[in-house]
Amino acid sequence: MRKQWVGACTAGVLGLMLAWTLPAQGPGPGPGQGKGKGKGRAPIVEEPTIWLKDGVPDLRGVWNSGWIVDMADGRYAEKTVEVPFTDWGRKLWEERTGNLQKNDPNMQCKPSGLPRAQGVPYPMQIVQTDNQVIFLYEGGLHTFRIVPMDGRKHNPDAWTWMGDSVGHYEGPELVIDVTGFNDEQSWLDSAGHPHSDQLHLLERYRRLNANTMRYTVTIEDPKAYTRPWSTSYIYRVNPGTEIMEYWCTENEKDAKHMVGK
Repeated sequence: MRKQWVGACTAGVLGLMLAWTLPAQGPGPGPGQGKGKGKGRAPIVEEPTIWLKDGVPDLRGVWNSGWIVDMADGRYAEKTVEVPFTDWGRKLWEERTGNLQKNDPNMQCKPSGLPRAQGVPYPMQIVQTDNQVIFLYEGGLHTFRIVPMDGRKHNPDAWTWMGDSVGHYEGPELVIDVTGFNDEQSWLDSAGHPHSDQLHLLERYRRLNANTMRYTVTIEDPKAYTRPWSTSYIYRVNPGTEIMEYWCTENEKDAKHMVGK
């Protein structure tokens, strides 16, 4: 049986230590990220789309991306991206990296938010119905989100950790537009890329073959970034795996040790 971490803070502490003290080390061989081109990462062979029904690609299953510690770093994402910080965004980024992620909201058992929830070292399950796509996250307080696919507009009053999502299919891709985030409480990734309440995400999910899915996200936030920017990474399916019960606050003993500097 897959090992279950009891307490997100323990996993977070160990993972951050490894991530920042081993610069040549990627998040692991499973998802195929974290290594440079030609260094053991097998090429992805794109195959004909697997359809759930006409016009609906089949994205169902339990998926894992490995740990996308830094979504702009090619050791974790598919390529390195130059992040177009505003002065406000760069100041917050340098503060977080300078104090070793001292105030990471995950270390306080707060939700991961988006797109961080898409790159945590825990599996997620995608469930598709006729008018919804449902994401179930094992990590990050066992959170979920329900994406309506019925053409509705955004809730103009949304103010949430996970944002307000509306989706549609474009050929073989699931496309999700997300607005309505709260302020900079959540981080875009474990490294600490910031956002404000002006954050707007455009997510794309495309199943490349039976075992592989690409996630692409475009980040737009005029307070934190001078222009929209994008990154992408790869998921691998975990056949026969079920997501497990998980509570960050149960038996938690590590938050007091996250002193940063």
